[in-house]
Amino acid sequence: MNEDILHTIAGIAMTLAGLSGLVIFFRQQGLRNWSSAERRYLWFLIGDSFLVVLFALLPAPMLLAGWSEPTIWTVCSALLGVWFIVANVVALRGELRDKKHGQLDVIPFVTPMLYGLSALAVLIGVALWLSVFDVIVPRGQAIYVTGLLMLLALAALEFMFFVGRASLRDPPAQQPSDDPTIAIDPPNKA
Repeated sequence: MNEDILHTIAGIAMTLAGLSGLVIFFRQQGLRNWSSAERRYLWFLIGDSFLVVLFALLPAPMLLAGWSEPTIWTVCSALLGVWFIVANVVALRGELRDKKHGQLDVIPFVTPMLYGLSALAVLIGVALWLSVFDVIVPRGQAIYVTGLLMLLALAALEFMFFVGRASLRDPPAQQPSDDPTIAIDPPNKA
């Protein structure tokens, strides 16, 4: 088992988990004023970030407990595969509910990427489950690490959703005009 790659992935995920706190800090309105999509993406950002850490560190105690590597990868792949399938069903239900109520938040570039990665995540979830039974996809660390990287990519895009949302809400900066017909008030001199 290559523990270094798992620890590296866990470290990156902890950074993303910390960034989720920045999302809350920089949002000036309370959570109650957020759209349902913003709340959903926040929960997925926090959940996916911490789950990457959990799943990256999970094989180590199993190995220390004397479990065989095939058993470790079977259990870990099954758990990660379940998360991919369940989380994407929940996300799809939320998106459909928002669309039905006309509240769908679409961030250019980020939202289509999230949809694409979510579809790919379901396929990875299926591949993880196939690896549990060692059918088509071989059981082992390779498919498991691929799943962890996919979960990390989803968390990064969920963070980018908030970056995109913030850029859409900020009014454009006022630029001085070169048009002489627009009067500019002189500063008050008191």
